[in-house]
Amino acid sequence: MGQILFGGAACAALPIRAWAHRQKQAMSHIEWNARTKMLEITHDLHAHDAALVLARLGLISTPDITNLRARASLALYVQKNFKLTTLDGQNLDLTIIGAEAGATYAHVYMEAEMAEPPSGLLIKNTILQDVFIDQINQVNMAFGDNIKSVIFTAGDGQKKILA
Repeated sequence: MGQILFGGAACAALPIRAWAHRQKQAMSHIEWNARTKMLEITHDLHAHDAALVLARLGLISTPDITNLRARASLALYVQKNFKLTTLDGQNLDLTIIGAEAGATYAHVYMEAEMAEPPSGLLIKNTILQDVFIDQINQVNMAFGDNIKSVIFTAGDGQKKILA
């Protein structure tokens, strides 16, 4: 009996390999800048996932977004897959400011003119979901010191976020 307990304790002490994979997730941040009267949007994507999607869609020839042309393709892709609408139904024209790519993350920067801070927005976010069905996109919107969030999974339509 003692040997069984000792053997069980020895097995329990052995390291267990975790066969997990990184979740496919992107984060978008929206904030109104009172000084510039602009709605500022930053999208943070896993660089590897973004490169794979662009390559699979034929928007770049190899899954590498470190060059300028590939980053421009990424920014245009994000602009096509991320839409903002005011609560009264006016589509916001999102201007691309730029895109960066590092070893782990890629960032796309956008802005839209807005005279007053929004009381809410209608958001559609399908970034990377046309290739990765398990892609989760979170959008955080800052209303002063208050932050509201909404999550998008594949097949979700437009969602409302209120101050």
